[in-house]
Amino acid sequence: MTAFVSPAAIALWGKVVSSGPVAFGPILLSGDTGGLCLRQRQDQSAVPAPLRSVPLDGLRALSQSDASGRFRPNKASPNLVGGWIHFAADASALDAALEALLPGGLEDWYSVEKGSTRPIPWQQYADRQTGMYRHVAAMNDPEAEEVARAGCHSRCCTRRRMWTVGENPPEIADGKSCVPCLEPCALLLELARRAQKTNTADERSQIVLTETDLVTLDTLFGMALDNPDVSLREGDMSAPGNPRRILLLREKLLPWLPAKT
Repeated sequence: MTAFVSPAAIALWGKVVSSGPVAFGPILLSGDTGGLCLRQRQDQSAVPAPLRSVPLDGLRALSQSDASGRFRPNKASPNLVGGWIHFAADASALDAALEALLPGGLEDWYSVEKGSTRPIPWQQYADRQTGMYRHVAAMNDPEAEEVARAGCHSRCCTRRRMWTVGENPPEIADGKSCVPCLEPCALLLELARRAQKTNTADERSQIVLTETDLVTLDTLFGMALDNPDVSLREGDMSAPGNPRRILLLREKLLPWLPAKT
C-alpha cells in the first residue's frame, strides 16, 4: 500500500525545486542534494556545516521558545531561534517538519494557492466575538487599521495578512513570507481589546510636541523595538513594553511624524 503524501507538500516541494529558496514563515526552504534544507531565515547566508543538525523529533521543541527561553505563542513570529538546520529527503518529510515548526502553515498556503479559501475580514471576525472581546466590534476603521498595522507588523509576524481591515488591502509577500494569515489571530484580538478599552476610557491628555520631539520619540520607538525586554511574554498585552503596544502607539503618532523618519 502506497503511503499518502500531502498534495500541499508536493506542491511546495515543486515550488522550491523549480523557483529556488522560499521564505515560509520564519523558515527558509532551499534545495540541497537529494532533498530540501530548512533553517531559520536569518541564517540564510550561513554555511550549513557550522549549523546544528536537528532531527525531526527535535523540531517541535525548537519552535516552542525563543532564544531567551520565552514561550512562542505565535509560531510564525520571526523570533524562532536560529543556528540549526534540518534536511528533508522528500515531500512527506517536508510535511512533517513544517507541521512541527509552523502547524497549519502548509495547509493555509496550499488553500490560497488553489483558490479554495476566502479570508475573513476584520469586521466579520469582530462581530462574532463574545464575552470580554465583544466590544472590539465597535472600533471604527482607523482604530482597527492601527491595530492591524501594529499587530501584524513584520517585527511581530511573518505571515502575510490576507484579510482586509477598513481601507487596508491584503499585504503582499514582500517583507513577510508566502504563508498567509486568513483571519485575525488571538494575539491581535487581545491587542484590539486593549486598544478599544483605552480609546473608550476617559484618560486622554493633550500635549504639544515639536518636530524635534517627534523625531526623538520615533528614535526611542526604534530603540525599544530593537532591544525588547526579554522578561516580557509575547502574549502579555497588559505590559506597556510589549512590542505590539509600542508599535500601536507609534501608529497613532504616524500622521505627525516627519516624512523623513
